[in-house]
Amino acid sequence: MHFHSSLELIGNTPLVELSRIAIPNNNRIFAKLESYNPAGGVKDRVALHILQKAQKEGKLHKDSVVIEATAGNTGLGIAFVCLHFNIKAILVVPDKFSTEKQILMRALGAEVINTPKELGIQGAIDKAKELLDSTPHSFSLHQFENPLNPQAHYETSGKEIYVQMQGVRDLAPVLDYFVCGAGSGGSFSGVAKYLKEQDSRIQAVLCDPIGSVIGGGQEGCANIEGIGNNFIPKTMDTSLIDRVEKISDEEAYQGLKILAREEGILAGISSGACLQACLKLAQEVENKLIVTLFADDLSRYLSKNLV
Repeated sequence: MHFHSSLELIGNTPLVELSRIAIPNNNRIFAKLESYNPAGGVKDRVALHILQKAQKEGKLHKDSVVIEATAGNTGLGIAFVCLHFNIKAILVVPDKFSTEKQILMRALGAEVINTPKELGIQGAIDKAKELLDSTPHSFSLHQFENPLNPQAHYETSGKEIYVQMQGVRDLAPVLDYFVCGAGSGGSFSGVAKYLKEQDSRIQAVLCDPIGSVIGGGQEGCANIEGIGNNFIPKTMDTSLIDRVEKISDEEAYQGLKILAREEGILAGISSGACLQACLKLAQEVENKLIVTLFADDLSRYLSKNLV
């Protein structure tokens, strides 16, 4: 089997059962490994979905400039797709986020502009708006408000998970819980909506950093890149949340280490958080199938010396 373009490698990522970690109460945990996407993260799906649609509608052309505020993974997806479309990308990133992601964005041909870390992602959004207003032929994915963001996951990730879990057990539903973090809320909302439409017994659990307001609680400082926010994006459908598991930075870092040393899965910080959310859930339920989504891999965070 061969592919005509590396764009065709986006999606259809593997789902693996975590078989070496001690999981209580006869529960089973499965993780969808989004690092298998060609630019290495879950946001490849969103970038392709939105930019491909814009291209088909004539909104993108050779003089277009794609400008987006991003914590990193969306930027990498955008840089990758723009490279294939021969379109310039300018990515606005708060300077607290991973150096590795920014190096990779530049490697894919994107221009990276930093904003002060104290302003968070909102500072990057504000700067991106300035650039959009002053740059001819500019285009933005508007990932925090564009319904095509969750739609990308509804049409791809959600369907893939549902199909991949077929046959794991004889009884329905094919899974009991979907555990996922939310930054823009696209992956959580899109996948949860699709799964619940297939079987209303499936519950969606939000893995939310302590300090994020998406799952409730006081705003504070969190360092789990890619999930959590100091506002609730329009792309986040909070009505889909059945349960919230709050996770600290230290718990996320510990989860990352567990994945590396127990399962041999070199996953990113948000994946460590999602593992911990799954394990907390597993302490309170029995004989359940729990599916989570690991957004990226450890290589993007090596400079943080977490392992």
